[in-house]
Amino acid sequence: MTKELKPEGALEFWAERWTTGQTGFHEGKPNDLLAAHIARIEAKTPRARILVPLSGKAFDLRWLAERGHEVVGIEFVWEAVSGFFEDWKLEPSPIEVGGKPALRAKGVTIVCADMFALTPDALGHFDVIYDRAALVALEPSTRTRYVETCRSFLSEGGVTLLVAFAYDQSRAPGPPFSIERALVDELYAPRQIERLETRAVPTSKRLTEAGIAALDESVYLIA
Repeated sequence: MTKELKPEGALEFWAERWTTGQTGFHEGKPNDLLAAHIARIEAKTPRARILVPLSGKAFDLRWLAERGHEVVGIEFVWEAVSGFFEDWKLEPSPIEVGGKPALRAKGVTIVCADMFALTPDALGHFDVIYDRAALVALEPSTRTRYVETCRSFLSEGGVTLLVAFAYDQSRAPGPPFSIERALVDELYAPRQIERLETRAVPTSKRLTEAGIAALDESVYLIA
């Protein structure tokens, strides 16, 4: 199996990063804000079905599955899909989801596809959408479509846990793109939006050289 998508724009940027091994965005551990606030979700849904757009090979998927959740990632770069299970030292089962190649093991399924090419008929519906650095990775022109697509996957009463970065975009172009609170309000209206926490986190060499020493990483619960 190989990746099917011919990426353009921001997606091409991220595909090149995987190909060349420039994956500083891959944390290799559970995201701190996810770990700090997952209890808010588990209090309502102890065993949730969770969708992770642009999942990469994030350790978060494994961490959530080991807590008893059913996790489905969508990732358009095959090296990231297969790399997730290699890092976990698993031999996943190859399957198809909505006609797209996917791998599955231990409560985690990762589909290799463009998210916009998938539908709820193929994936089903989810209690939670966990977006860590997906919205910030996309071209601004696709944001509204992305949010509407995510919403179509949510079950009634489902929530979004959004982790996004904000910084002075005038100093450096994206991706990752700066997502301010006002933009979150605009994109996700009229849903209830609660910012749970904001932390300063280190940034990349490229942004550091542009005079951006840190990013403000915020986590939002959108119900």
